[in-house]
Amino acid sequence: MKRKSLRILTMASTAIVLISSAGAAFAQASPPTSGSPQPWPGTAGYIYSVSPDGMTTTITTPQGPFPPADPFAGGNPTNLLPTVYKNAVLANGQPLANTLSSTPQNPYNLHPDPVITAIDPTSPTDDLAAIFASWRGDDDDGSYSPRNFNKAQVQRAIDILEGNPTPNRVYSGIPMIHYDGPDKLQAVTPTYDANGNVTGGNVTVHQVWFDTHIESDTAFIDPTTVPSAPFTITFVVDTLNKGKDDFSPMQMYLDPTFISSSTGLPQTIPFIVLDMTFFPMQEGTRTIYQVAMAPGKNFNLTYTWGWRRHPPRVQVMENAKKPVAGASTYDWEVETFIPQTCAAPPCTSPSPRSSLAAKQYAIGKISDLAPSKRMWAAFYNLLQNGFNPTVIAQAERAFEQWGQRNALPDGVTADPTADVTLFYADNTIYGQMNGYAVNPNAQPTLEKWHKRGATYTVKLLNGDYFPHGYISVDFGGFRGWENTFQNTLPVGGDGSWFTFGRAWWEMNTPTPITVTAATPASTTASTSPAMTPPPIDPDIYNHKDLWLVEDDPEGKARPKQYPKATLPTPTETLGEHTVVLNLNYDPALHLRMYQFDPFHHEQAIWSLH
Repeated sequence: MKRKSLRILTMASTAIVLISSAGAAFAQASPPTSGSPQPWPGTAGYIYSVSPDGMTTTITTPQGPFPPADPFAGGNPTNLLPTVYKNAVLANGQPLANTLSSTPQNPYNLHPDPVITAIDPTSPTDDLAAIFASWRGDDDDGSYSPRNFNKAQVQRAIDILEGNPTPNRVYSGIPMIHYDGPDKLQAVTPTYDANGNVTGGNVTVHQVWFDTHIESDTAFIDPTTVPSAPFTITFVVDTLNKGKDDFSPMQMYLDPTFISSSTGLPQTIPFIVLDMTFFPMQEGTRTIYQVAMAPGKNFNLTYTWGWRRHPPRVQVMENAKKPVAGASTYDWEVETFIPQTCAAPPCTSPSPRSSLAAKQYAIGKISDLAPSKRMWAAFYNLLQNGFNPTVIAQAERAFEQWGQRNALPDGVTADPTADVTLFYADNTIYGQMNGYAVNPNAQPTLEKWHKRGATYTVKLLNGDYFPHGYISVDFGGFRGWENTFQNTLPVGGDGSWFTFGRAWWEMNTPTPITVTAATPASTTASTSPAMTPPPIDPDIYNHKDLWLVEDDPEGKARPKQYPKATLPTPTETLGEHTVVLNLNYDPALHLRMYQFDPFHHEQAIWSLH
């Protein structure tokens, strides 16, 4: 993605806690300033309406408090707050530790110099592409050859997708299909003083960056061991081929000190989101950061995003204990991907990776239209039934689409009446903008929203066999945002191309919108890896999977035409919903809108700049 050079620039992204109470009405005589707690509008000013058929939800936001202006017209936007080089201040007037990420004296204020070592940069994409290439013949037409077909390579492809041990690869053990959320929970390990008081703690997470992906061994962090103590996250980040980027985790915090005007009791509300660092990472390196965090009771989530390919290069670690629509974020994952066999909770259930049956159950929840699932099913077909060029072609087509989340995969059609169509599949969101050419490196931009009064329509399609949700979040357009310019070249950064900032976030959708589960085409298609491929033309291939031509009884010749990648017409029924947002504030310059699934958040994100 081409870098942007703007006089006022910060790139932000993140996600949300769900607010159920009304909170305080928003009223102030002048716009907020950054040296004090930022006013919160509450939820009372939002207007919800649902169509008679229940298929469309329309939400109108309150009017923003800043003077109306176009933040993209030049000059300082009215919702840009003066930068204050201090920790952010909570509603009770107290500063929150570790919320100042960059200063002129210390551009990387929340972490010491990272430790960088060399690694093998081979990525899952490299290995899968090499497997497909190995099955092709030696002639120029690039056809698949049964003489080159090797079931050991098929099993290796399955191991990559399922996250089975893959020798000599730094990504070994991290699945490329998002079915193992219940295994991605880590608790902060506390530290104590001599009197047994908690003084801090640490949690270590592993990420791999490549192509359009950030994949991780951690999707949930339990911070309850350090409720009042700042802690650290140690990020072990492996930058593989085509993964070069700036490490840019954004931290979203909550404010539990807000006093509700209606009840007089403390209420947890949105607080700030901040860039914790921008540090360049080169391919073929492992970079270890130890990032300072605020106390656990303020932790909402950590959103890691790739500046150069955003979306789709994103990954989130949620607060595992955060309530969302009656269950914790972690419980949503467990209830979806692990069979609940006990009579009453708490239930002890096996890992979704504990057996082939457990994997099939969990992966069976994933849409048959998901490119990762299509690859997985095709590889099992090849493992069980042997060489089949049509199945290989279908797998390779799915492989191509697996790396492209800025377009809808085969079998899914964009709604021409919506600004954006979002498709939930493989616990991930694929998106496509109306009127934009499909470009995997393009940054989706909602150009129609420059000033308040814009209407945004998003069509939601769910291909997974469990419900997904929709939340839209504003990063500072309504409540204000800061921007910090630092020259990081002297300390190994990318100079003025990248900036640090803080935004006081708010939700455009205070109540999550549910998108119903898809109905699979059959009861077996989504649970068994042995999905039936299209029939092979008997005039081209014989039962021994050898080329068959009349003057070639030994089957050594090759036909002049080869099967092309095709996808059978899907017969499953997608879940769907339409959301219309009437946006009565001016957008923030750095990011117009953050969209995600609050029930299954880790990869289900698709933002608009």
